[in-house]
Amino acid sequence: MKPIKSKKANENYLAKVVNIRVFRNHSNPEVTRLKCATIDGFNIITSIDAEPGLYIYFPTACCINPNLLSYNNLFRHKELNNNPEKTGLFEDNGKVKVVKLKGELSEGFIMPAVDFTNWIVTETNKEIELVEGTEFDAVEHEGKTFWVNKKFIIKRTPGTPGGSSKKTRKIKKELDKVIPSQFRFHYDTVIIKKCPNVIQPDDLISITEKIHGTSHISAYVMCHKELTWKEKLAKWLTGNNFDIYDYLYSSKNVIKNQYYNPNVTSGFYGCDTWKYADDYLRPYLQKGMTIYAEIVGYNPTGTYIQKGYDYGCEQPNAIVDNLVYEPEKHFKVRPYRITLTNTDGEVHEFSAKEVQQYCKSVGLIPVTEYYYGYARDLYPDLEESQHWCQNFLERLANDKNFYMECNSPSCKNKVPHEGLVIKKEDMLSHAWKLKCFKFLDKSQKDPEMDAEDE
Repeated sequence: MKPIKSKKANENYLAKVVNIRVFRNHSNPEVTRLKCATIDGFNIITSIDAEPGLYIYFPTACCINPNLLSYNNLFRHKELNNNPEKTGLFEDNGKVKVVKLKGELSEGFIMPAVDFTNWIVTETNKEIELVEGTEFDAVEHEGKTFWVNKKFIIKRTPGTPGGSSKKTRKIKKELDKVIPSQFRFHYDTVIIKKCPNVIQPDDLISITEKIHGTSHISAYVMCHKELTWKEKLAKWLTGNNFDIYDYLYSSKNVIKNQYYNPNVTSGFYGCDTWKYADDYLRPYLQKGMTIYAEIVGYNPTGTYIQKGYDYGCEQPNAIVDNLVYEPEKHFKVRPYRITLTNTDGEVHEFSAKEVQQYCKSVGLIPVTEYYYGYARDLYPDLEESQHWCQNFLERLANDKNFYMECNSPSCKNKVPHEGLVIKKEDMLSHAWKLKCFKFLDKSQKDPEMDAEDE
């Protein structure tokens, strides 16, 4: 029996087997009951009683199987624990939170490996093999898998504002008329701290503002045509291809075109905000082009796309605006990625510079670029060493020039800046995110900030 990555695994929220050889003192010399360790660039604070050895690391914003927490008496409400005389730090939802303890961040949770393996034995009557460096979210047992941890997503009651029906959740992601090699959803942006040494001094990089909205995709790509019986016969007899270029648009995970997805609903927001974004982007699409963007501001109904994050937009007023929902006034669409796909399914990925140039050439406004150049030139005083990347990211995470740990520079409301997106100019589809602690802290206190994940 072994830990595995499930089919639904999200790279940002995997548990990891780690060997902590050295703990260090808390940065505050007056703190004597806590000590720290670094795991993949993340700082972890734990009890002074922790000893070097094998641990399971759980990242921020994942939730842990409640049976595992209960077995180890880790719930704050003691009635949820196996031993009702003991209490832990976890709320009932089992979410791992980022916290600041005595002036130092703790970005995750560590559990002694023995506590995990004992639970596995209790659950399965089988021993489990743990290998240092293994990342996982599930355990395979007798041909079946059961989950250990996963991304925390707020559960809403169907029928409530923002809720989603079972019908919606069962919609197929890839529909018969959509050609998978032509239309692709956006990849999950990886937390950069999970990627040690991913940035090197000689790398040409782009740093852009990470904005807090909802994901959008507009594409003009090859699609399967709905054939008449004569065309079906002709295709069978001749092998002719009747595929055509057509427009598609989607949210993060669901194609929204009624023609391609007749079961689609208005989704989380109760209105098709993505249709307005598609109307805005469609004139700028070339054959084979897909534009990935973020929608921010307000929905047509007057609600925030993300609570409090106005991004300089005005709230729509049905009376004043005469039911008009205008781009740049009520909502903004900010492209951050562009691809070109040929008829054979081969994809050209625009570089960060090309995205900026194309948008500006046609009159679109891309995400704000804060820096473009060689990594070493950003902090020339940073000594090159084996820890250069870690030191670079630490400097970047606290750089006020990039509004880190500040209020968002793009919003009229005083809300925390979400963070940054870092790309390397290597023509590959790679991007990493670096979020502000203030944003993470606010999001875990305000469930409505996780609206898109629903």
